[in-house]
Amino acid sequence: MALASALCLLLVGVVVGAGLVLVAVPVAGFVWYAVDVLAFVLPVPVATVLAVAAVALSLFAVELALRSLRTARENADSVRSDPIAEGVVELGAYVLLLSSLLVALAVLPFAAGVLPAPVFAALVVFGAFYLLTISYVWAARVWVRSRSDDADRLERSAAGDQLLVAVLAVGYMSLAYSELFAVVLVVALVAIGLGAILAPGALDVARNRLVAYVEDGDEDVDPEKAYHGIAEEARQIAAGLERAPGPRPTLLVALVGAALLLGSYAATTIWPFEALAVAVGAVAASAFVGGHFVGAIRGEFGGNAAVLRNLELEGDLDRDSVAETTVDDRELADIRTTVARLAGQADVPVPDLRLVDRRTPTALAVGYRPATSTIVLSRGIVNSLEGREFEAVLAHELAHVANRDAAVLTALSAPGSVARTATGRYGFNPVLEPLAMLTNAVSRAAVAFVARGREYAADDAAVAITGDPAGLASALETLDTDLERRPESDLRERDVTAAFSIVPPPWEEQRFFDRTRRLVARGLFGTHPATERRIDRLRIRT
Repeated sequence: MALASALCLLLVGVVVGAGLVLVAVPVAGFVWYAVDVLAFVLPVPVATVLAVAAVALSLFAVELALRSLRTARENADSVRSDPIAEGVVELGAYVLLLSSLLVALAVLPFAAGVLPAPVFAALVVFGAFYLLTISYVWAARVWVRSRSDDADRLERSAAGDQLLVAVLAVGYMSLAYSELFAVVLVVALVAIGLGAILAPGALDVARNRLVAYVEDGDEDVDPEKAYHGIAEEARQIAAGLERAPGPRPTLLVALVGAALLLGSYAATTIWPFEALAVAVGAVAASAFVGGHFVGAIRGEFGGNAAVLRNLELEGDLDRDSVAETTVDDRELADIRTTVARLAGQADVPVPDLRLVDRRTPTALAVGYRPATSTIVLSRGIVNSLEGREFEAVLAHELAHVANRDAAVLTALSAPGSVARTATGRYGFNPVLEPLAMLTNAVSRAAVAFVARGREYAADDAAVAITGDPAGLASALETLDTDLERRPESDLRERDVTAAFSIVPPPWEEQRFFDRTRRLVARGLFGTHPATERRIDRLRIRT
């Protein structure tokens, strides 16, 4: 387990390091280029201050756009994403893509001087093949997902599409004719950042005009859904700052901004602007990437575990009720009472109870500490089991909490879950994507390795809680049989959550290399020992 944890942490460090480089390169390049151009009409210190201010406002606009899109996706039933935010995020994704290419071009001369000519040629060919292949795979993946039931989560508004076309057109003009065309994008980002700080109402007006121009009369637009965008996120941040204790937060933010600009002005008188550009890129990347990394860690240990976030996206996770189920308020209260009673017998705090609208029987425990753990039950398992079988399953999940298995598995699965979330949130990048895929694979393997050894211990602890090994054996047999009868279209289990469930999902036969793929899935990434073996162990004890 220690080796798996160390490997996961190493991969997380590599991903974060790559993200720092990809963000720092365009920021440093912009500051360098902007100062070099503005120095013809302005003093270098003044040009540096303007460049640093533009970078800060642009990153602020990108951060607000990411926040607004995340909020819109989490509340897709009631709000629509802001087309301005969609355009900003797409612009950021293409800047990262350009940054990865710039890094590759910068490395090529060094590699050419160090590597033998045949090796260097093979490396160039491999790089070109890799870019073409992974781009095709990513496009195919997006197309497949767009054909799935989650297509409504992936659709972009017509106004957002128009903005994306505009971004691509300006980018092409910048590369093909003159870099000065890129000033249009920079000015737009700076204007969005200033508007969010000084006049968020102006952003509302611009968004409404854009939507009215592009989507007027569109039958696909839901009139009952409100837009949630950059302006709303800016207002929420401002309101939060006003509620914060201590000196007036807005004044503190203004003082920090003034100190940043004055520091840039003073630094220019000491260092060459080239060195200052590199320093600004490093600081900006550390603040932006570091903020997201710290936010992910805070969310993990604050109860918003990535595993639960994935369940929310995949299975309509709900805290209090299950839509369109046979679970009524009285039955839900009985489940809570049973969980509380069994938690007392297991000597653990009563965990939170979450229900997921999924017909496939699922029960799992997630959380880093017993006091903040969560038991997730699906509609299928509530309807499939009753009495002693249902109590045995709850005792099994509480045993995972008591034995700290849930904490270990949650921690080991976090890198893979965060990598999957980041891929969808920040867009495709040929550098970060394979690293994210590798992190996800290692995380899955680590979870599988640890989970296989803890199921027997959880079974034994559940028997100690209930004193009924036959009840747990019967529950395992019922669930295994029920899963085998499920149609393939109803098997919604995901690899990231399968390790937490009480029984693994059944194997779906593959058209090609079925035996090999089953060996890998059940061997290397298998999260549970054979259910029949677990049932035999329990029946021996009856």
